[in-house]
Amino acid sequence: MYIDTHCHLNFKEFDEDRAMVIGNAKKAGVKKFINPGNSVVTSKQSVALSQKYPNVVYAAIGIHPYEITRNPDIREIEKIINYQLIINNSLVAIGECGLDYHVYEDFPAAGRKTEQKQLFEAHLLLALKHNLPVIIHCREAFNDVFDVLDSLPTSPRGVFHCFSGGLADVRDIQKRGFFLGLDGNATYSKQLKLVIPSILLSMILLETDAPLLPPEGHRGQRNEPKYIPLIAKTIAELQNKSIKEVEEQTTKNALSLFHII
Repeated sequence: MYIDTHCHLNFKEFDEDRAMVIGNAKKAGVKKFINPGNSVVTSKQSVALSQKYPNVVYAAIGIHPYEITRNPDIREIEKIINYQLIINNSLVAIGECGLDYHVYEDFPAAGRKTEQKQLFEAHLLLALKHNLPVIIHCREAFNDVFDVLDSLPTSPRGVFHCFSGGLADVRDIQKRGFFLGLDGNATYSKQLKLVIPSILLSMILLETDAPLLPPEGHRGQRNEPKYIPLIAKTIAELQNKSIKEVEEQTTKNALSLFHII
């Protein structure tokens, strides 16, 4: 069994065939899905989806750093938390949240670093308060993410979603006890192909970030969770392991981090 630990099945790209997408993924061996929110609205949608597909789709709730331009309020995320959702294993993480300093034209979020850090820290404190892992979005901001994590008396467990860093970042993440999420870009990124052989398999989670980041052979198309085995195949080849080893260990990692059943 594979687990897609980061996909956005609530996005409009799946409105016409969501059940079929889930069914096709199951046929490919992807049996469970973690669906992070990236705003208050999508976090509510994620929870609703977890209720529609119990023990199949699991919710994470959070605010993406690019939402900082909308002046988000972390209290709106905490209002979504229902302890019964945690008890019955529907709500499994806080996120996605973090820092993103990539500059887009006419999109000022990257320049609001202080506010991004404040929002990120609020997510970490929320994760600690409710004993949930955190899903971290980090783009061109590793040093500041580490600084925020290290500024807390203690840190939640979690995963660096869609890892895009280098070997030094791998070492820093490992030192802090976090997992790394590898996505479709692992099938074509020259940098990642150099780094992946050095990542402990016990640190890796498989993700698609669907409908974004389709793997090689499907670029330009809508991404889907059914492509998780293609990412596993790439990792197996780069680490000189069997696909079965990658499947079993990454699933074990996901079950351990998110406490899903």
